[in-house]
Amino acid sequence: ELLLQEGQAAFDRGITLQNADPMQAQQAFETAIERWQTLADNGVANGAILYNLGNAQVQAGELGKGIASYLRAREFMPGDARLSENLEYARSLVSPQFTADGAGDLISRLMFWHREWSVTTRIIIFGIAWGGGWMLLLARRFVRFPGSAWWSGSAMVIGACFAASVAVSLINSVSGRGVIVQNDVIVRKGDGEAYQPRFAEPIHRGVEFRILESRPIWLHVEFPNGDDGWIPRGAAEVVRHQQELLASA
Repeated sequence: ELLLQEGQAAFDRGITLQNADPMQAQQAFETAIERWQTLADNGVANGAILYNLGNAQVQAGELGKGIASYLRAREFMPGDARLSENLEYARSLVSPQFTADGAGDLISRLMFWHREWSVTTRIIIFGIAWGGGWMLLLARRFVRFPGSAWWSGSAMVIGACFAASVAVSLINSVSGRGVIVQNDVIVRKGDGEAYQPRFAEPIHRGVEFRILESRPIWLHVEFPNGDDGWIPRGAAEVVRHQQELLASA
């Protein structure tokens, strides 16, 4: 309780001093990070603490760690509007941007339910849609009504979409995701310094990735635009979604 209060007091002080005294504000944010990180490291992590920790890290310039904290907080608070807004703001500060093309970006926006809704919620919707579709099909054997085939087919398609969404989340929960937390990270074509760089320029903190393969010193990762490469494990924070199945609707 004391660490929580001290962290909040330090964060509020940092916000107040941002314009008048940036150096003091930085120190205040670092104090808030230290207090809230101590709570998280000792197993007192919840959505609120991780969300506050992310806010302090972003304010202190630790962009990659802040995004990682937001992603962990989202496991506990799926669909939280403030968290989603702050996460998107932090992502907008990342350079370079590893984004899909226009069509892919549109699809990503339309798939908000896959990213924001918890696995529990999606399983419930799958059960309702899939079960409802089969019930409508069986009912047609006894009662014919206009559009019954369309309604049953639509329900089963929706159910299949949510089933696929849950499957993807479970695969990602095993493989894990992560965020670059250092600047000037060279992505290589193999797991060693002797391999050529994958890109012409190094990448910086805040870039997110999906883990394809994990080794003691190196990670084989895939970026949001589909490019892949190897990065030093120490340059990133791994965010595993072990709590996602327990997240509330």
